[in-house]
Amino acid sequence: MNEGDAVHGSARSRRRPLTDARAGAMALAATVALAGAPLAGQGTSYYTVAPCRLVDTRGPAGSFGAPGIAGGGAARAFDAAGQCGISTRAVAVSANVTVVNPPSTGFLVFGPAGAGIPQTSTINFNAGRVRANNVMLELGTAGAFLAAAGNPTGNVDLIVDVNGYFANAAQEQSTAAPPAFNPPPGSYAVHPQVQILSSTPGAQIFYTTDGSTPSSSHGTLYSGALSLNATTTLNAVATATGLADSPVTTGQYSLAAVSTLLLAQMVPQGSSLSLGSGSASLVLSADQASAVLHYTYSNLSGPIVAQHIHGPGGPILFDIDTSVPDAMGGRLWTIVPAGGFSVPQILAALFSGQCYINLHTAMYPSGEIKGFFNVATGNQSFMPPPAPPALPPPPATQTDAARFLMQATYGPTSPADVAAITSAPTGFGPWLAGQFGQPLTSHLAYIDAARAAGETISSNQVMESFWRQAVTGPDQLRQRVALALSEIMVISDQNANVDPEGMARYLDVLESDAFGNFRQLLEDVTLDPTMGVYLNMLQNDQGDPANGINPNENYAREVNQLFSIGLYKLNPDGTLILDATGLPIATYNQDAVKGFAAVFTGWTWAGGDHSDPNNFYNYSPNWRQPMEAWPEHHSPGTKLLLDGVVLPAGQTPQQDLDAALDLIFHHPNVGPFICRELIQRLVTSNPSPAYLYRCAQAFANDGQGVRGNMQSVLAAILLDYEARAATFVPQPGYGKLREPIVRLGHLLRATSATPPADNKWRIWDTSDAGYGLDENPLRAPTVFNFFEPTYVQPGAIAQAGLVAPELKITTDTTVFGAADYLHDIIYYGAAFDPYTIFPNYSSMVGLADSSLLDYLNLVMMANGMSAQMRSILETALADPNFSDPNDATTRVRNLLYLIELSPEYVAQR
Repeated sequence: MNEGDAVHGSARSRRRPLTDARAGAMALAATVALAGAPLAGQGTSYYTVAPCRLVDTRGPAGSFGAPGIAGGGAARAFDAAGQCGISTRAVAVSANVTVVNPPSTGFLVFGPAGAGIPQTSTINFNAGRVRANNVMLELGTAGAFLAAAGNPTGNVDLIVDVNGYFANAAQEQSTAAPPAFNPPPGSYAVHPQVQILSSTPGAQIFYTTDGSTPSSSHGTLYSGALSLNATTTLNAVATATGLADSPVTTGQYSLAAVSTLLLAQMVPQGSSLSLGSGSASLVLSADQASAVLHYTYSNLSGPIVAQHIHGPGGPILFDIDTSVPDAMGGRLWTIVPAGGFSVPQILAALFSGQCYINLHTAMYPSGEIKGFFNVATGNQSFMPPPAPPALPPPPATQTDAARFLMQATYGPTSPADVAAITSAPTGFGPWLAGQFGQPLTSHLAYIDAARAAGETISSNQVMESFWRQAVTGPDQLRQRVALALSEIMVISDQNANVDPEGMARYLDVLESDAFGNFRQLLEDVTLDPTMGVYLNMLQNDQGDPANGINPNENYAREVNQLFSIGLYKLNPDGTLILDATGLPIATYNQDAVKGFAAVFTGWTWAGGDHSDPNNFYNYSPNWRQPMEAWPEHHSPGTKLLLDGVVLPAGQTPQQDLDAALDLIFHHPNVGPFICRELIQRLVTSNPSPAYLYRCAQAFANDGQGVRGNMQSVLAAILLDYEARAATFVPQPGYGKLREPIVRLGHLLRATSATPPADNKWRIWDTSDAGYGLDENPLRAPTVFNFFEPTYVQPGAIAQAGLVAPELKITTDTTVFGAADYLHDIIYYGAAFDPYTIFPNYSSMVGLADSSLLDYLNLVMMANGMSAQMRSILETALADPNFSDPNDATTRVRNLLYLIELSPEYVAQR
């Protein structure tokens, strides 16, 4: 082979794909003969890799797939660095390139990204023929090469099989490998999802999008593919222990003007007691002159009397009633000054999450349901994220062990809880195994004991049992997960028909299934009589369509929307799947809701007399057992469910239920959906797509072929790189606001609070916003919980693209109400005389100032106290007025109260 053939290809070559041995030998011979001199001048060495297909444009659309190389000389870039075992330090790769059945005669040219296209062809081809050649491909910007076709018509399908690469060997020992970007920098018509890779094991990547230079102390720590929504200069650097930082990789991503998608979830507005809900999408045109609105709703109290999009403060920006729906149901909003706002002000309000849609009815003239619009992102193809760097080997550090306990429990009771983890040479595994093996303690048994003691049963005893287990239960992980599940699969005694006995049994169901299988949880929740009462499945009859009587749709809607799959189809990493028009794809429609409503007919209290079908309605409530089926009251017909699946007519209620729940359970949304909900409750409000992907993979398969194993899911959540790596802690979008119930539980545990002699935790109601927590277990105002997982605080948080669920119940009123409530608990105890639950400060009163700060920093803040905050507290401790010489606990109380109210504590990181 001569030099010209090696570099530029040969019109005479008619090679088939090479065997591994021939490929490696020929690649090495070719590169030594052809490019050895210039690459040697760069100090490079040649490394073989197992033959790997990098590009095949005959496959599905993607970074390495379709479409083919367009004729006319337009170049397409492919990222090679970081793929197929190729180092991100590589400056060239050896490969076999194949052209498959081109539509016309022509040639291909290859060159490094970021440089001009070479003038000499690499491989020539004839129409309809397969041509192959062994080449050396030089890599350029972000580790990519360019391919361009010189042919008059059609796209050329290309295959690239790599077998080796060139890189500087000396730098492998001294410098982290520079990041590579996939897809490579360039011009894009849609929002690209960009992966950043470094081949250095354990490397961390920091990136910026504002033009500044990243470093280990500046920029965002990379954790998953970035969605670029505007023209962006992306800079990235790789860092690794014992190595110098890599050179900074820079790439320009130019985006054509594209439309912007905004989504809103409508929930009951203000004090509305509506059962209604809805969703809306708004597609803002590329020139931002207009937008198209689509929305759906259900279960309103009556017909809509008015419907609007409002701006900040409430002025109407778009009167929906003045628009005419198009053929697809969309309503055109031409954005003009309105409500005292200019067009730029309206656009600014939209992008900062301050515009909302609401629907008005006669019962709720001020608005029955309402939802704020927020920018959403998605894509039409999916790219699995790379594996994260390795975590440090065990044992866990003190800080990480304390952070772990903040996420997995109501908080540590003392440094001894932390030491129990740090002393384990294998890390967190033994603690998790111990938690998974803890026995259940029944809430229903507590109710029974109280009744046997002559007490009048109310929700008070349910709350006593809840707080006793939350604060003192050894099964702390189960308690935290059960709370999370109670906020996902909501029942509430705000519904007057919900009974305390049923509430206790429902808590037992959640705690029993917290470490089981999600499929069992789904069925147990579905057949729980309290859920049946709360969402109207109990005594849901088959209906009488001829007379306009249909099965109740409440549970049918919420089991899909809130308990399992959500409103829109998701990629495996939880990002939205968009259709060809850029809109999200609904997971179900109203016909599917009707189908599920028919499935959930014919169930009522267990233990009834079946001798007369009318006894379906004549009942004695049984809150202790799952609902049972009455076939005579079950809809007998076919039932259309998800994705066109139809259940056959004539099935029993149990057969229909099993088939419907199996269909939901196996829906691809369930893993990322339930993972996001649980991660938000335990670790961080804004998990990265990569974090969700890894958790969803654990949901899909626990390693033993089992789907839905909750122990596997919880371990994946708590042990994930994003949960454990300390480098995420200072990131502005990381962490979560401590929800009030957890905050109180943590305070009571950290102070080893002691109940009265009868061991009753009489914390009966914490729901008062003016003096309390504005949150109480099993007392949410609606099925949407106290806050939605998608809630976005208008303003800076919305502009940053972050959700902040707990901020929905964080207002001026609730901040002061909680401060007063927690003050009284810290200083005087919880509950009331003579039944006060007293904090126990005996382990802290004798500590010197520095030791006391260390103690509370660990137990309350997982060593997260900043130097500034510690300095403020040290100054306070030095003030003689901060302590009371007649009461040794005053100093501890004062310090604890300052910590409890500090933003650094309230934000769990």
